Amino acid sequence: MSVYENIRRILDRLDLPCEEIDHGAVSGCEDSQDFRRQAGWSGASSKCILFHAKGRYYLVVTTAQKEIVARRFRKEFGTKDIRFAKLEELARWTGCEPGSVSPFGHSSEELPYYIDEDIFKAEYFMFNPAVPTRSMRIRTSDFRKVYAALPNPVRYFSEDEEGRFFVRAEEKIRPA
Repeated sequence: MSVYENIRRILDRLDLPCEEIDHGAVSGCEDSQDFRRQAGWSGASSKCILFHAKGRYYLVVTTAQKEIVARRFRKEFGTKDIRFAKLEELARWTGCEPGSVSPFGHSSEELPYYIDEDIFKAEYFMFNPAVPTRSMRIRTSDFRKVYAALPNPVRYFSEDEEGRFFVRAEEKIRPA
């Protein structure tokens, strides 16, 4: 099953509405934002970064405007040696190419997700569903439900007014 098909399956299983648009191929956040703006969409656009640290991989999901500083995750990842995943690693762990990494739907249930709380300040979250010619838009309240239902470890991160960095665990939905 492709990442896109898995995203659709997750959204359908949770009965969560989602809008989709097709557009020209993108190679990064800026391209995606331009197409979404042209379509009249508003909301937080995604930036998804796969990090490698101590033999493990971590997917960090934030807004396109935000710069992610890897050293902020040292304590969480248990090392100072953090790097961006290589292209082969990105393909293996996410099934995506640069510019279209999706914020969920990857085949590995072991891949931890780190989600920026700033995403939830917007009404909608917009992302590429592992397809460089497509964008999806979901309400951020529904986006939170997706992470609560995933088997993957999920953590949320934020900064306070003084720039201190905080990470907290997600409470999972227990299957009935």
